[in-house]
Amino acid sequence: MASGGDRANQLVNKFAVSLTRGKILGYVTDINVEVEGPKFFFILKMKVVENLGKGQGIFSNETKLRIEPRDIVNVGPDVIVLGDGQVPPLREIERLVQVSEEYESLQSQLREKESLIKELKEENSQLRLQLDDANRELRRCEVMKEDFEHLKEQIVRQEGQLEMAREYIKLLEGMRHDIDSMKELLDKLVSEALESTVRGVIDEELNARGLKKTGFL
Repeated sequence: MASGGDRANQLVNKFAVSLTRGKILGYVTDINVEVEGPKFFFILKMKVVENLGKGQGIFSNETKLRIEPRDIVNVGPDVIVLGDGQVPPLREIERLVQVSEEYESLQSQLREKESLIKELKEENSQLRLQLDDANRELRRCEVMKEDFEHLKEQIVRQEGQLEMAREYIKLLEGMRHDIDSMKELLDKLVSEALESTVRGVIDEELNARGLKKTGFL
């Protein structure tokens, strides 16, 4: 960083121009440095330029100008640009421009991030809807599975009942066969008993009439 003396030497033999007033203040021929506590000031000794706008600029009497370092906007090879404390130094302006560009870049990145966040939110919303649909479908499948298990239990019970019914039918068929056999036997016994009774009655009647027994019964 340049000291006050080094900076002072850079201000000699140059025109001093005021940005705020829009005029050439003079031509710097000498410079002094004043120190007041922590601050220091430049005392510019200048020759005033007259009739510059008429193309006949000449140096007239000398004047002095007291400035602070912050009043200097920029120092070129021929001109000292002064802002009278109202214009920041050129380096500060360049830094502000750089900061502004960085800010614009950050703003652009922020807009991109916001756009991405918006897209992600929309995608997340769609995924939530799909998840809700999937949960409903899962619940429906679980209900169907429960119904299937219940139906399976009913079928197993019905199969057991059907098997019992088949066994019962087999038992009834066996009992029917036994009943038919018993019926045939009973019919045979009844027929034989009836025939014997009829034969006995006829024989008694024949005996009573003194006739012989019949043999056709």
